Parts: sequence; structure tokens; C-alpha cells
Amino acid sequence: MSFGFLPGAGCRNIARHYRLLFKLSRTSGHRGYKAAVCTEFGKPLQLGDRESRKLEDNEVRVAVKRAAVNFGDILVVRGAYQEHFSLPYFPGIEVAGEVVETGSKVLRLKPGDRVVALQQSGGGYAEEMIAEDRMCHSIGKEEKLDEGAAIVASYGTAQLAFERTAQIKETDSVLVTAAAGALGLAAIDLAANVYKATAIGACGGTEKLKIVSKFGAKFTIDYKKENLRERIKEITKGKGIDIIFDSVGGEMFEDCLKCLAYEGKLLTLGYASGKVPNIPANVLLLKNASVHGVYWGSYFEKMPEVFQHSVTTILKLWKEGKITPHVGKIFPLSQINDALEFVSSRQSIGKVIVDCTKIG
Repeated sequence: MSFGFLPGAGCRNIARHYRLLFKLSRTSGHRGYKAAVCTEFGKPLQLGDRESRKLEDNEVRVAVKRAAVNFGDILVVRGAYQEHFSLPYFPGIEVAGEVVETGSKVLRLKPGDRVVALQQSGGGYAEEMIAEDRMCHSIGKEEKLDEGAAIVASYGTAQLAFERTAQIKETDSVLVTAAAGALGLAAIDLAANVYKATAIGACGGTEKLKIVSKFGAKFTIDYKKENLRERIKEITKGKGIDIIFDSVGGEMFEDCLKCLAYEGKLLTLGYASGKVPNIPANVLLLKNASVHGVYWGSYFEKMPEVFQHSVTTILKLWKEGKITPHVGKIFPLSQINDALEFVSSRQSIGKVIVDCTKIG
């Protein structure tokens, strides 16, 4: 699999250095585990042995059972993410599994506990991952690990965007682009089933439209066949949309901007199209409208209490049965590159999960 990006200077030397490090766990006597690693941006991940390290006082070692594929992971290994990561890089930020060891200052978790865990620096596409105590959240035996790995990042992002940024109300109309993807379905699920707003899902293809409707969209738009602006005008009787949740960017963003209602809010959460849009400020002026960027992960450092609130809120809603993430496909860890390509090529519906217990 090639993502079409040229590797950075020095990548080959780093890769050679890493291959030496990768063999340490076989010869040093320390316990090792299988992990996927990026040694050169734009090239397939490698799967091999990584040496376990000693825990810090506030850390938790998790035996990873399931890991989620997020679009950000794909951008990082392409070398195209908005933040820089040095090589070698171990991708995967969102997992579900069991605690196997805790640091000396970790009091609320113990070995054997089932958890969902996040690690901003990655390492989740592996048999084990080390995460900070505050990033590990207990789940019960009745909760499915597949869903646990699928829920936090996508639903946490959508929850924060709707509640904190858009201040969503039941009377709002909400348009979600890329509505059949992991983030899009999370947004539809929350908008329709938690906030009771009028959800409208835009995506491409009959199968995707059916899933979006099943998750609560009152209206769907197939943007492969229909004109987005004309359909929105028809659906809203010319009023426009109160909240637009866009993760596509490019021309889609520009069309969405023109679909806003008076005092409408456009949330920009990513650019799956590969094109960062230019914003014509005059459109915002005429409609007294606004565009808001939503980068959920940055709240972890900037406003950790806001970040944690989004996570605990989502997990509570999940445990109460009010939301249910859709796991569209599961790949074994041995096919991690196929999993990334599946999402990158926009074949996926809902979340794609990696089974980290299957490495052969």
C-alpha cells in the first residue's frame, strides 16, 4: 500500500536504525510484543517485535484486544497530519482491552479490569499499549470490546462539537457530511437520538444512505446523484441549516456555507477531500453566520477537564444504551495496511476495527 507521499529526508537511515531496535526484544531477554510501526512516511506499516518498557508511576499497561482506525492515523503515516510526528512512529490512538499492569500511583484500576484507552502519542496497533491513568476508562463485562474501541474519539468529537461549540437545541436542523463514516454516523446518532434535533445525512451510495437513515437521519442526500444546495433548500423550505457538521472540506465546505440559515453555524472538523477551503467572509457577514473549528484532541492539553467531560459523557450514554457505534468491518492486526487502505479509499461504513489478538 502506498499513500502517494514522498518520504522525508533521513527516513531511510531512521528505518535502518529502527530495524536494529526492532530486534532487541528477541535478544535482550526482556518481554516483547507485536506492534505495527511506520518507519517511512507514505510506505506500508511493518509488523514486528517491540520491547516492553517499565511503567511510569501514573501509567497503565493494557493488553490490546481491539484498536480503532481513525482518519488521523492515516494522515500521520502519510506524513500529512497537522502535527508532526518523528520516526519511527507507532500508530493507533484508541483501543479496548484489559489492564495487565499499573504504575505505583494508579489506584482506581487493577490487572484484569476491562478498559477503553486513548494514547495521543499512538502505539495502539499492537498486542499491548501503555497509556496514562487518566486516559483509561473502565467498562463492564457486558460492554462489547468492538464498540468500546469504536466509540470514544468519534462520539467524543461530535459531542463536544454539538454541546460546547454549537450549543445544539431540539429545534435545530443539523446537516452532516460524510454521514456514513465513523465521525459522521456518530454525529447523526447524537443529533437525532440524544439531542432530538432534525438530522440530515449527506453521503454517497444507497447502502450508506440506508445506514444513515437507520441511525436516525430524517432526511438523506446522495451527493453522487443529487445537488446538495437544491435538496437543502427543498428540505428546509428555503430557511437553510442551523448547524452543519463538515469533515470533508473543499467544494463540499463551500456548498455547505451557502446552505447555512441566518445565524447558522458551520463546524469544520477535517478535510477528507484533501483540500482546505478558503472562507468567503462576505457570506458570513450577510447571514450573520459563523464557522467554528473543532479539534477535539487539542482539548486534552489545553482544557483537559473539557476533554474528559466529553469522554465520560459519551461512555455514560453508551452504557445507558442511548447511543451505539456501528462497527463496519474488523481486520486482523496482520492486515493493518489493508484496514488503513479500506478507510482511506472511502469504502468503510462506520468504524473499522483492528483485532490485535490476530497477528498471524
